[in-house]
Amino acid sequence: MKIDRLLIVLSLGILFTACKGQGRKANQVSNSSTEDTVKQFIIGNYMIVPESKEVRTYKMIGGANWDGFTFEKDPKINYNTTTLLALGNNVFFKEYFPFNFDVDKLKIFMRDEFYFLCRDDKNIYYTSAQLKPVKIDISNFDAINDFVYKSKKNGKLFFLDIKSYQLLPVEIEIDEKSITHIATNYFYDKNGLYFFGEHSKLNSKGYYDDYFAKSEKLIDAQNIKPIISKKYFFYNKQVFATDDNNIKKLTINGDKIIEININSTESFITDGKTIYSDLNYGYDDNEHNEKGYYGIWYPALYSNIDLQKIYSPQLYFQKSGNSVVFNKYDPNNFQGLIARINNGYFLLADKKKTPIEKMLFYHPETKSTEIFEEKYLKIYPIERFLQYKNVLYFEGIPVETSKLNMSNLREIKNSNYLTDGKSLIYLGNIGGYGNIEKDGIEYAEFNDRIIENVYTANMKPINADLLSDGLTLISSAQKIKIKRLGLNVKIVE
Repeated sequence: MKIDRLLIVLSLGILFTACKGQGRKANQVSNSSTEDTVKQFIIGNYMIVPESKEVRTYKMIGGANWDGFTFEKDPKINYNTTTLLALGNNVFFKEYFPFNFDVDKLKIFMRDEFYFLCRDDKNIYYTSAQLKPVKIDISNFDAINDFVYKSKKNGKLFFLDIKSYQLLPVEIEIDEKSITHIATNYFYDKNGLYFFGEHSKLNSKGYYDDYFAKSEKLIDAQNIKPIISKKYFFYNKQVFATDDNNIKKLTINGDKIIEININSTESFITDGKTIYSDLNYGYDDNEHNEKGYYGIWYPALYSNIDLQKIYSPQLYFQKSGNSVVFNKYDPNNFQGLIARINNGYFLLADKKKTPIEKMLFYHPETKSTEIFEEKYLKIYPIERFLQYKNVLYFEGIPVETSKLNMSNLREIKNSNYLTDGKSLIYLGNIGGYGNIEKDGIEYAEFNDRIIENVYTANMKPINADLLSDGLTLISSAQKIKIKRLGLNVKIVE
């Protein structure tokens, strides 16, 4: 198998996932039937056609003045003998697997939007859309866990260095029964916190020129478990950033951290005394309490205060006199952040705190405003959607939800789906929406993304856009019985 072909397949899969919300696909039919919603099932960058036993591959087409896409039959995939493998964010057919491995013993143990790590009894496999796949032989090791291995030859311990994707010696005494991976090359056991392998630390002058070639114990502590976030972790009252192989200890109170994600790349953490900003690559240990950027990126706003809460930037608002009105949507005008400080409410913007007298919520469906009550608010991690009371809003516009039981609506974590316990609505990759008018009120209409009477207690996300309960596959707004596909399907978790 050619590696170049694999990388193309993976890249197209990610591209297709990013683009597929822009309009309805050819051959895609959505309805509320309890039967399969489609005759051609699109998953990743493939279209599966059970009736003709074909697998068609996504292909971009176009000319000088236009671009489009189609699906062409893949001559390399044998429908009768192939295996469809769902591995995190990636979908493979057997003919394009990067390695020969034991499908029944394969499991994913680390992944993000760009890559995944999985293993069977013989190898660890690293696969990425950007880089050449890597296979690490573990046949001569016993697995302590997914990140620590013991040599069958001499009993020495090795760890998986996820920067070089090699097994490297631990070279420090640890408790192998309790050793656990945190992030990058940070580990902990019942006796403390460690960093395995090569790393640097700040010296007395604040520079990273103290280089350590071996593993090191950072904190001596008994039976402490870390609290782990995506870009930092909190261990024994100390906070560490986790974006590279430098030991980055943050001067921040881990018991009071508030983390705010502005968008997919911008975020910050603060404890009401110190702020660390991240404009792309993680929280740095020498970037706190700077002179500040514009607007909200200003340390004095978060210094020496009793900071109790910062409301999500997804809760859009407009300022009206000394009040703020939530659900007044203007995507081109970021007003700042609303925070609760010293039991009062403030607008944080333009490098200053402005007291707020009233917090209001606007209902466009009734053109009325009422006092905002936080207990009625649900902010979904799916961008631009929130619920207040029993109304779902998209960019401040009420959504037509007559097919859903709004009192039971909730998110399916780690996915782009909401469920009311019976039906699903897929809200990923929104490129546009239809309009519907009822009683003179305009609603955003997403009924073609609703699948009724399909949710089961066993349903869980394989990735953000793919759900399964072992019997049915849900991909975007499509569903199909696995049995009807007539394929060997393997979902790796």
